[in-house]
Amino acid sequence: MEKISITRITPEQLGYKDRGIVKWLGMMLSDHSEALKKEKVNNQLLEVEPKKEMTEEEIAQVLYQAFVMNSPVSIQANVIRRDGNYYKDLECKVSGYVENQIHLSLKDGRVTSCTLEQIRNVEMMDSMDWYDKRK
Repeated sequence: MEKISITRITPEQLGYKDRGIVKWLGMMLSDHSEALKKEKVNNQLLEVEPKKEMTEEEIAQVLYQAFVMNSPVSIQANVIRRDGNYYKDLECKVSGYVENQIHLSLKDGRVTSCTLEQIRNVEMMDSMDWYDKRK
């Protein structure tokens, strides 16, 4: 039986330099920047109703329960934007607590932290919403 040898050669190995990628990156960057501007404007136009202000004890109880059950929560920050509206709720999971800092894991993998004083309202979320299982 004959042994067949397969050699793979890319165009770059033959000396071809594709400048098209560089051209496309410029177009993609401008489209992406435009989409981000639109998203920022849409978020600014969003009027978020203030939720009931909870006590620190109530907030701590909900956060502890969410941590123990590894359940997602929706947090309304105790911060008002310049236009007089609240920021949209932060959907996250409680990943830990060190001193007075509550560590939160966001859906996109980022991690952030806050204190009890920075939270106006916190509610348990349905896990189905967290994992986008409802379609």
